[in-house]
Amino acid sequence: MHIPSRRALKGLVVLGAVVPLLALSACSSGTRTASNSGASGAPTDGVLTVGLLGDIGQPPDPDIYYANNGTAIMINAYEGLVQYKNDTDQVEIAPRLATSWEVNADRTEYTFHLRKGVKFHDGTDFTSAAVDVAFKRRIAVKGGAAYMVDVVKSVATPDALTAVVTLKQPNAAFLSYLASPFGPKMESPTGLTKNAGGDDAQTYLSTHDLGTGPYELTTAETGQKYVLTRFKDYWGPSSPFTRIDLPVYTDESALELAFDKGTVDTIVAALPSSSLDKYAKAKGVANYFLPTLQGALVTVNPSHGFFTSSAARVAFLKSIDQQKLVDQVLGKRSEVATTMYAKGMVASGDQQAISYDAGALSGYVSGLSAAQKGAKLVIGYANGNVNAQQMTDLVVANLQAAGLTASAQGYDTSTVFGWINDPSTGPDAFIDGNNGPDGGDPYMWGHVFWDASGGINYFGCQSQQVNSLLNEAVKTGDTAKYTEAGKLYGATGCFLNLSYNKDWVVAKSWLTGVAAAQNLGANELNFSLLGIEK
Repeated sequence: MHIPSRRALKGLVVLGAVVPLLALSACSSGTRTASNSGASGAPTDGVLTVGLLGDIGQPPDPDIYYANNGTAIMINAYEGLVQYKNDTDQVEIAPRLATSWEVNADRTEYTFHLRKGVKFHDGTDFTSAAVDVAFKRRIAVKGGAAYMVDVVKSVATPDALTAVVTLKQPNAAFLSYLASPFGPKMESPTGLTKNAGGDDAQTYLSTHDLGTGPYELTTAETGQKYVLTRFKDYWGPSSPFTRIDLPVYTDESALELAFDKGTVDTIVAALPSSSLDKYAKAKGVANYFLPTLQGALVTVNPSHGFFTSSAARVAFLKSIDQQKLVDQVLGKRSEVATTMYAKGMVASGDQQAISYDAGALSGYVSGLSAAQKGAKLVIGYANGNVNAQQMTDLVVANLQAAGLTASAQGYDTSTVFGWINDPSTGPDAFIDGNNGPDGGDPYMWGHVFWDASGGINYFGCQSQQVNSLLNEAVKTGDTAKYTEAGKLYGATGCFLNLSYNKDWVVAKSWLTGVAAAQNLGANELNFSLLGIEK
């Protein structure tokens, strides 16, 4: 079975991945620390430069894009009907192109009242007709997040500013699907028709956009840079930045140097934790530690000899000292995860199925035969992810101390996402420095990480009972079913939620509005909400 690649692994330090929770020094969510002066002042030409670590990895087409480095383009060039509320660590749905909505009792009908006076970047008006067009295009191009609209049965448009979405079956997660940065975005029906070509406008949208967002995509040079230009007819707030430059850096040290020299104004969720102390003390620099749904994760491959036994997998996961990895590698922007889902995602009852036991692995190994002890284990991490590599090295050392032969190996992300097609080609386990779900509903976590069809279940370890519980829970939002699904999946020994991570944004001290421009689902900034300190 082929599963579409869901994400590049941008993470806490990489070339394309994800991020989550806690703070450095006295910082907390939305708290800024800065010195009085810096070498470079605020721009006077209206240009804000946001450094990218690695290319965005996929065309900036909202129905194709399913990675992370380019999320800033998605949420600034395009808008969905709703979004996650900014500047809070709680999962809350907020208006965007829909100003209000109603949901019927059995969660099969969602009625959206749309914002008046919105224009697409091609100059045409946004109306309810765009909703059905956007949903159908996503299905047509078969993007990675097509499941979010595959539940839609029909879209009725009683008037130009009302869309009534009827689902095929009850779904309590539908608003979260729409709020996700990977959720369906509104695109100009006129523009899609005009530029359809033979691929539903995919060629056109690889270098242009047809959204309603505060910025237009005006340059897309793969591996080099992307440029966003402020849309003069945007319905919402306007920042002093008329242009956003997003240059691509292939090395974190080069990106840091550019920031230090003032060539780059801000970096979002891209630098390794080893740089935390450096910027905590830097003059003219502000550090933000903002909430996300992401964390460091461990997945175990049950297709290999040593880990075919759940007892072996559980013993291995119990031997991982989460606190040590947080303290020695991830730093003060992370904390030990104690739940199966993201922090606070399930209201009550969610507990990590695995807890640290220093003697668990050595005890298990002592009962093995000499041949079993001779197994050669490989623990993988994503190339370029410094945090993941350092954690992997510590885990490997622990395996060796228990009397096993183990080594660490880096993999390109294209290789990582190919393992699902043949798990035997993958390593024995894989450590993500930072990854997360598509959105804030528990189904979007469980489906993505625990279902073999979800996209980030690298080795296809799944339980039909868990999948059934998730599929039942999503109909009503049943917390008990989600909790039971987590408990059962934890017992497989295939998954460890290692840490909760925060979104570390480092910026010049003159840049304002950073916390208000971020939400826990997007992990990027809405540039229209940023400003310059007076």
